[in-house]
Amino acid sequence: MDCSTWQRQEESIIRYVGRGLCSSVSRRNDSGSADRPQRTELRVRYVISEVHRDEEALQRYRDRLGWSVHVTNVPEERMSLIETVKHYRGGWSLERDFHLVKDRPLGISPLYVRRDDQITGLTHLLMLALRVLTLIETQVRRKLNMTGEQLSGLYEGQPSIQTARPTGVRLLKAFARCETTLTRIEVGKQHLWHITPLSSFQERILLYLDLSSSLYTCLIENSS
Repeated sequence: MDCSTWQRQEESIIRYVGRGLCSSVSRRNDSGSADRPQRTELRVRYVISEVHRDEEALQRYRDRLGWSVHVTNVPEERMSLIETVKHYRGGWSLERDFHLVKDRPLGISPLYVRRDDQITGLTHLLMLALRVLTLIETQVRRKLNMTGEQLSGLYEGQPSIQTARPTGVRLLKAFARCETTLTRIEVGKQHLWHITPLSSFQERILLYLDLSSSLYTCLIENSS
């Protein structure tokens, strides 16, 4: 984008060959023994003397900023250009799934196993976890879109921020921060169980996922 004027500068360096004092003189200084062998080194450098902007090239670059090429086989009668772009931007990105698999909480790499069947089994398990994580995210987003509501309390240290497109990872983190615990109390031969009541936030998430709160209350019955 920037055009410049430059010039080439050369300098010849004469160095003496052989043992003795390591000395070098330029062509301007010819002191030294006439019988001593010499060699000449050429140093070249390029100096920018002037710079000016190519406004036409900059404008052509600006015109392409934010643009990307997309191809679709959907006929124009079925979906207009604006509707196609909105549909594409609102769709699911497969590359994001690859990132989720490699990053926490799944973390497929590295696999600290040796046998091939262990690698295959662990990979299948992580793929199931990815499906569940994706399902949680899409289900909650769908319900928020239907109701026109937004969720808050997903961002650590910023409880007032609201969003209608929460990620599955943030939903699980916010759910875990509520610290639902199952406690066993032994009084003589009697065993008592206590589970932390679900918060309104947790109940709201379960509602969006079409899940009953009995999934947690049944933990006491299954533990008895």
